[in-house]
Amino acid sequence: MRLAILCSGQARQNCRMLDDILSAPDCADLRALASEVLEQDVASWWHALDETQLFFNANAQFAIALYQIATWQRIAPLVSRLGVQPAVVGGYSVGEVLAWHVAGALDAVAALRLIRTRAAVMDGQVSPDDAGRCMLLWRGRSTPPMRAARQQAMATHGLSVAIYRPNGEWVLAGTAAAVSAFRVDPAVQHANLRCLPVFVPSHTGLLREAVPPFRDAVLAECPADPRMPVLAGIDGTVLRRGSDAAGALSAQLAQPVRWDWCQETLGSLGVDVALELGPGSDLAKMLEDSGGGVVARAVEEFGSPAALADWLDRHR
Repeated sequence: MRLAILCSGQARQNCRMLDDILSAPDCADLRALASEVLEQDVASWWHALDETQLFFNANAQFAIALYQIATWQRIAPLVSRLGVQPAVVGGYSVGEVLAWHVAGALDAVAALRLIRTRAAVMDGQVSPDDAGRCMLLWRGRSTPPMRAARQQAMATHGLSVAIYRPNGEWVLAGTAAAVSAFRVDPAVQHANLRCLPVFVPSHTGLLREAVPPFRDAVLAECPADPRMPVLAGIDGTVLRRGSDAAGALSAQLAQPVRWDWCQETLGSLGVDVALELGPGSDLAKMLEDSGGGVVARAVEEFGSPAALADWLDRHR
């Protein structure tokens, strides 16, 4: 088995996803750490968020980080008992920070601190006068005329490609006003578009000023060399040194994520099984749908640790 661990990005969080983590005895120490970093009781913070607020950038990133750290804390011993050493870890957008945690380069406190800093420096680049959804997904393949219309509409309204996904899917990003204008442009009215609940134009030049302070924050945490390789989101490069973390994690704030290339790298590494930490199963579905023969699932698809262990054991 060549196992990849995949760390999810934003947009799949939900109001129930932390319920177990915020009450389970085995997560008590993690809750204390999260409360310390958050500077308030993490359970009180979470339960005060409404359905809209849990998608706000700072809330979303911290909740997703807490979810993935807890998930990995729970399943890492199970993976180890099976004698499986993950071949590589990849993270989608904010998940790339968590990938360095899973790989052992950052402890839980450092990862949570970096997530808070990441959200803060990103939010600092968004004008309060331009509040709204800043990203949308262009789904599926398109004809040459549609691609030409897309390029023209993107140039007209000031949108950039934020994430290149497999099978010709793009995540586009820009100001909220630009996204709104693009969605109603007659030239792309027949496109398969889905507006994402993300309120920051991540992975575009609009966040270039966030890069230096976040690079400094990562350097301050002194990441250790990872125990397993980590994929760089901007180009799919396999990174093996802690000194690579600051450049990779800060660059992706203002450069497109090449998840299509990341999947190609997984293939070149011989990955045949993948497990997504969640929330959601978007990365697992993309990888399994790619036709490369990889068997991929999300942790949340299993009803118990025993079921997950059985699945991994069957694919060893």
